[in-house]
Amino acid sequence: MDKNIKIEIKPRFDFESECEKVELEIVNPSGEIDTRLEEIKDQIVDLDVSIDNLTNHADKLDYSMAIVSGLLAGIIDILFVGSWNFDSAKDWSNKEINERIIGFAQSNPKYEEFINRKHSVNEENRLINAIEFLEKEYELPGDSEWNFRGSGMSSKSHHLDDFCHHPTIIGLVCCVVVQFNKESIYYDSTGNPLNLPVTINQYGKFAGRNKVEKMFAGTINWFLNVAKTIDNRKGHLMSDMAGSLSSSKRKMEGAGLPGGILSTLKELSALPCFKDSNFSANLSKAYMNGIGSGKKQIDLGAFNALFEGASSKLDMRTEMAVGHELKRQAMPIVINEILVRACYFISRLINEFKTNESISDISWNNVIPFNNRTIERMMIIATGTFCAVDSLDAAIRGVISGAQAGAGFWAAFGRQLVLRLNFVGIGRFTIALGNEAFMGLRKGKQMRERMLLKAESLYLHEAKLYYGDKLMWSAAKDAEQSVESLLEAMERVSVQVKEDWKMAQNSLHEIEEVDVSAIERNNNGLIAELLEIL
Repeated sequence: MDKNIKIEIKPRFDFESECEKVELEIVNPSGEIDTRLEEIKDQIVDLDVSIDNLTNHADKLDYSMAIVSGLLAGIIDILFVGSWNFDSAKDWSNKEINERIIGFAQSNPKYEEFINRKHSVNEENRLINAIEFLEKEYELPGDSEWNFRGSGMSSKSHHLDDFCHHPTIIGLVCCVVVQFNKESIYYDSTGNPLNLPVTINQYGKFAGRNKVEKMFAGTINWFLNVAKTIDNRKGHLMSDMAGSLSSSKRKMEGAGLPGGILSTLKELSALPCFKDSNFSANLSKAYMNGIGSGKKQIDLGAFNALFEGASSKLDMRTEMAVGHELKRQAMPIVINEILVRACYFISRLINEFKTNESISDISWNNVIPFNNRTIERMMIIATGTFCAVDSLDAAIRGVISGAQAGAGFWAAFGRQLVLRLNFVGIGRFTIALGNEAFMGLRKGKQMRERMLLKAESLYLHEAKLYYGDKLMWSAAKDAEQSVESLLEAMERVSVQVKEDWKMAQNSLHEIEEVDVSAIERNNNGLIAELLEIL
């Protein structure tokens, strides 16, 4: 009998399902780290662009062009701008203001009627007629309340002491406030306030009888007063620009209107921090008596030469004259600016065309001559060269002037030096240095920020590696447990196989002991069928 037996062993657990279970349990904990790493990567890219923009990439050609531009601007300044001329500038500002006053008066419909009532009108009286009309047509509350004994103010100073006369935002606010509190606040030369009641004319016609009506009337009055004040104040200040009517008739400079700079300084002098200083008194001196070495004037030393040749009273006309001269000095500075930026633009555009096939591929951020360290460095070189040429010319002329003066060499040298210096150029050079320093600080800050981001990125990569190791060891531990379980199952299967094999052997022994003849007798043909089946 063939006793070969085939045994199929089926494991007591599903190995594939257990593996899937392990994969599900090992969740990647570095998802948030990957997101943060992407953010850091984008930030570093942006910082790299900004740091590159804050890095000077100027080459020898850039420096050469900047130097040439500065030299040309310096030559233009020497030949066409020349010396500071306050006398000519003051003459221009006087004519400019006079024309403004006359034009403003003529724009009023009532002016023609006013002129028709006058018996004699000629070209020389145009300014006097305009001032007379404006003073009568546009009265300003508080304009004469200062005029009493012991007030500490005069006709020369009240335009400066009364903030309502200041051509500034604070002056406008004060002028409107006067309409409601019916008091005008003056600040004398010592900075002390003086509250004076004023007569409100042509303002606040609405009046309320109860609280609701008063609030409504007050609101309406506010809008009407603001509109009226703005219009009235403009007309009054236009007349004050040239001084009073009496001074104009005598062809003298009266108490003109303080300019924006002096008005702002006067408003600042009212602050408590200037209370114990001579700041306000010096402003009054400069406004009434001017700048110079004379009695009661503000002595600026060598800079007094800038205000020689005409009245140096620091009013709006003087500020306009100074502004006119500064505009004249700005011409070579503007030319220098244009030349340097044009050279930068052209050279960068040529480089872009060399590296790119079409104009659509050009990186215009590399071409635009603004907001980068390279162009600022070129402007430093150009403006520095300009200032050097201008200073050299001023020094040479100062030496010549001093030599001619003999004993007063240094005085003549200093005067000529001040008159020939281009203050706009010095200011532009200072701004260029400031921009350079600011960009340097920004670059340093951004580089430190980049280093911190790099350090954070390294830390996150290490953390990600740590999590990866943890996952690996976790998976290894799970695999060890699975192997141990498999071994235990195999041991149990081995025992079961031994038991089954023993049972099979016993069964075979029992089969051998069976009486075959008895089986045949009791089951005729069974053995033959079994043999056939086997």
